[in-house]
Amino acid sequence: MTTLVELGDRYWALGLPAAARSVFARAHAAAGPHDAVPARRLAELALAIGDAAAARRHAADVAKREPGPAARVLLGQAQLVAGETAAARMSFATAIDAVTASRPQKARARLGMAAAAGFDGDAAGEAANSMAAFHDLADGLGDPSVELAERIAACDRDLGLFEEIAARVAAGGQGGEAAAYLDAIKARQPDAPVALWSTLLGGARVAHGERVMSDVDLEVALAAEAAARPSSRAVRLRLVERQLRRRYQDAAAREAAVAELHALANQLEAEASPETNVELARVWFLLAAAYEDDKTHAARAEDAYRKGLRLRPGHAEAACRLALIILDRGDTEAALGEIERALRIDAGHGLAWRNAARMLDASSPALAEVVERLLDAALPGAGAAAGHVAPRLVTATAEVARGDVLAGVYAHGHRVKNLLGIIGSRTRSARKLAGDGELAERLRDLEREVTALYEEWAQYLRSMQATGPTIEIVPMSPLVHEIVAAAAARATVPVELHVASTLPDLRGDRMLLREALLNLVQNAADAADKTQGTVTVTVRQLSTPSAPAVEVVVADTGPGIPRGELGRIFVPGYTTKETGSGVGLTIAERVIAAHHGRILVDSEEGRGTVMTVVLPTDLGGFASLGALAPMRDPGGL
Repeated sequence: MTTLVELGDRYWALGLPAAARSVFARAHAAAGPHDAVPARRLAELALAIGDAAAARRHAADVAKREPGPAARVLLGQAQLVAGETAAARMSFATAIDAVTASRPQKARARLGMAAAAGFDGDAAGEAANSMAAFHDLADGLGDPSVELAERIAACDRDLGLFEEIAARVAAGGQGGEAAAYLDAIKARQPDAPVALWSTLLGGARVAHGERVMSDVDLEVALAAEAAARPSSRAVRLRLVERQLRRRYQDAAAREAAVAELHALANQLEAEASPETNVELARVWFLLAAAYEDDKTHAARAEDAYRKGLRLRPGHAEAACRLALIILDRGDTEAALGEIERALRIDAGHGLAWRNAARMLDASSPALAEVVERLLDAALPGAGAAAGHVAPRLVTATAEVARGDVLAGVYAHGHRVKNLLGIIGSRTRSARKLAGDGELAERLRDLEREVTALYEEWAQYLRSMQATGPTIEIVPMSPLVHEIVAAAAARATVPVELHVASTLPDLRGDRMLLREALLNLVQNAADAADKTQGTVTVTVRQLSTPSAPAVEVVVADTGPGIPRGELGRIFVPGYTTKETGSGVGLTIAERVIAAHHGRILVDSEEGRGTVMTVVLPTDLGGFASLGALAPMRDPGGL
């Protein structure tokens, strides 16, 4: 049985939780009635991966086999994760009252009581228990009955627990009281090793808004501690964390921190024990954050997050960050899997839900399936109960939010348009005063760019006017010929047009339709220009059950759009062009939606983009729609 436990520990240390669980289960089956080690390993592993039911079951087994404060703390943690706050309080209280409980065990139990109080909305109880946990742990540093070497070792050994407690104390506004308590310990016992904890408490207070010291002061204090105790990995790791905060301003500090993290990872991997798992995972997560800053190192960041999550599968924040990296490279399914993992770990994690929102495309036929998976991850069974109606709420909520943003843009947009007009006018006057020469040419280029932006912005504002569209019969063949001719006149690449011999007429606003389709063709030409490619516009009639429709396909052989960006292309302000305003595609999408049409996008990097617009000929009372208001429901998309 002992050999099996050692093998399971090795698997766990290598980041293989499934293999470790299988081996621990075999050890548990072979264990005697009073041998709690395999059950403890199974409970701890279940807590790490967020399996509340298994953690609760195995922790209860540990408490039966080996009664004591450690087992009670473990059981309380499992009960808390399972939502059994009353039972968790009883377990934690039993551990606190135990005569054999060590200071760290009592502190962990107090921290559990604080978490239970916070879960029930008892702010006073949460603050009181957090401070009591601080006292329990800090008192050990000034205990003269314990050898100084052991107190220094405990300072490093309990550092993670202290940081958790310090964060709670600082968040509750008790940071000053805690700092005074450490100062009192130092006054009573001058050799008490409280310097590191005082520094980290200061960092926690700064993180929660207290201006007790600067980042430079914190880093200097940590550097002094690291110099005094160069063999302390815990101190080195905290110093590196602080140095990484300067990575945006100081490239040398970033490189030094990354090198130090790799050195720490090599040391910890060489030891490969369950006790070093949390520390090694922290190293990998820090490396991932450092690499994540640079898009060219996205693969390294992803690899580091995966290594850290193999060691700590229950780290919701890391799973969320990994999901964003995966989504950026276009693997939507894998990103969804990581978001599901984060929601299973912590259904209340705000970043997990924000990432989940990024996965919801109101126009996708898979919306219901995605919503069901997300709901099931957060609360098993919820997807089946609400998955079929939740997408409607998601779609409506997204459109309301989008409409509010557009309403704000419209309210202030005329000031921007007027300012652009003034800039264009004064640039024109300055060009005339400059006469001939290089300055005049530069002013001419600026005038041209400002004028184009003014016209595009004016078009965007017109698409949101409250006066409503002008309804008329729109012959499609002349319209698309006019659009392609206008686009080809300014394009530097070939623009081909293929029109079916017979096309039905549309009913709608000719000016708005022209602007929308012209934006699509001009965007395609700009994209094709980057690769010296081509643009093809194909127009044909479609047969639908209700009435004929017209399909307009605009295809280019440009660089294509990354998969991770496809969901953003119709968002106001999104553009890949250096001088683009980011409103052209938004105009197109809004106009086509108002005409009861739909626009589909298919793109592949390195091959190009295809925009397909389908416009119905029978609008079923389009004249009664009124304005193209910012909150128009695009249900036809």
